[in-house]
Amino acid sequence: MNNKMYKTGFFILLVINIGLVVLFALGPRPPRPESGIKNEISRELDFTAAQKAAFEQMALNHREAIRTLEKQERELMGAFFNQLSQTEPNGVNEGLLQEIMQLEKDKIMVTYHHFEDLKGICNEEQLVRFERVIQRILPVLTNSSGRPTRPDQPFL
Repeated sequence: MNNKMYKTGFFILLVINIGLVVLFALGPRPPRPESGIKNEISRELDFTAAQKAAFEQMALNHREAIRTLEKQERELMGAFFNQLSQTEPNGVNEGLLQEIMQLEKDKIMVTYHHFEDLKGICNEEQLVRFERVIQRILPVLTNSSGRPTRPDQPFL
């Protein structure tokens, strides 16, 4: 009977652990950092209500464009790496690789144009601050290790 209780306890712990792993993997995600960046940009540039509304729409359009490109990229990456599971691979599919590289270029250009449009809604005073804002968020845009400073520090 002791052995049966041990097996039951082990099974319960196993189920709990699997449940926790699934919860962490599929559970709610923390807020994405761009919302914080968006708020900081709006605050630091001291946008008017009209500028905030325009920026909000621009950010929404940018996010949707990037999501679409990322979805296409994931599908192509899957197809690219699925070549490894073929019993007789024909080598690297250069066409797929070129498409993946083009999507990465498209993402960069969509983001560049987004910030170009953002710059376009700034007045003269805001343009001076815009240059500092771009330099400040450049690590986020380039995914480099030099992330912006802690949230409790001023943005600029």
